[in-house]
Amino acid sequence: QLSPDLGLLIGTAGNVTTGFVVISGIKSSTFPAFYFPMENIESSVNVHPLHDMSLQAFTLCFWTKAQHAGSQTVISYSTQERDNELVVTVGTDVGLWIGGHFISFPLYHKAQDWLHYCLAWASQSGMANLWLNGAAGKAKSIQKGYVSQAGGTLVLGKDRDTLLGTFSNGFAGWMTHVNLWSQVLSPADVRALALTEQNLAQSNTLHCHIPPRSWI
Repeated sequence: QLSPDLGLLIGTAGNVTTGFVVISGIKSSTFPAFYFPMENIESSVNVHPLHDMSLQAFTLCFWTKAQHAGSQTVISYSTQERDNELVVTVGTDVGLWIGGHFISFPLYHKAQDWLHYCLAWASQSGMANLWLNGAAGKAKSIQKGYVSQAGGTLVLGKDRDTLLGTFSNGFAGWMTHVNLWSQVLSPADVRALALTEQNLAQSNTLHCHIPPRSWI
């Protein structure tokens, strides 16, 4: 069983509801998820890291089902010095910001379907990759030698402007099983997360308990 090593406590869930969803596959699983309503632009979830967000590598995985095809923010980490310290968006493509630099990966599926995403990056090589439903895409280069800054603000479902204190580019739809590791997972581990429903249901993830709590 994979246990994410960056612990997070879920704080304010502003205008976001929790419910149960079913993802059908080899084995259907039912588990809690956050629902971000399309009609409420204030929907977001504040996340409080229990560990330093100074990262030299990471793997971020999550399930989402968006309600529209436009670009929308899944996770946003910003500091006083930089808004786009770590940002991931989904839509017609998958966008990744690291330290203010941006790359995008093509998305050959509809974001409105249930999709499992894993984004991995290593500072040493500067290479980032997107895994979609357990299948790897073509790696791209971004921010070789960079280390993300600690002490920032982490939000699900919105892109945060630190200077103005405003939110934009909101996510609309369902989000669940958000995991963050401070290392690059092996291809076998990523495939297991995407394809083995039992692993998803039992892993230490953002399960949206009430009160919500997670170990990411």
